[in-house]
Amino acid sequence: MTVGATIAWRYESSGWVVRVDSPHFDPIEASADDAFEALCVVRNALEPLGWRVGVVGAQADVWPSGMGRDQGGGLTSYRMTTAGAAGVVDTFEPVDPATVTTVAEQRAEIDRLYDESQRGA
Repeated sequence: MTVGATIAWRYESSGWVVRVDSPHFDPIEASADDAFEALCVVRNALEPLGWRVGVVGAQADVWPSGMGRDQGGGLTSYRMTTAGAAGVVDTFEPVDPATVTTVAEQRAEIDRLYDESQRGA
């Protein structure tokens, strides 16, 4: 089932905060050093309840670089392939929730793609 939700992110002196609100569940808010990591924390809280967050940053082949996280707050990420980064995407761009995965599955896929890209280098 797909339901409407609002996702918001902001920077505070202690780091980035991501919040997801929906009439179908209690608001979820998390803070971290960058917005991408805060998004992962929110996703980890929602996933056991059966919810997925429909943003590009939750797709299996998307991950920010360390520099993008440090300097840009993780607001942009890379679309990864076995050949390496294929382009920059907006982490919070809305997508169909059917195209996203869990944080654990995403991390595993990024590790696989990275390993493949290193073998081809």
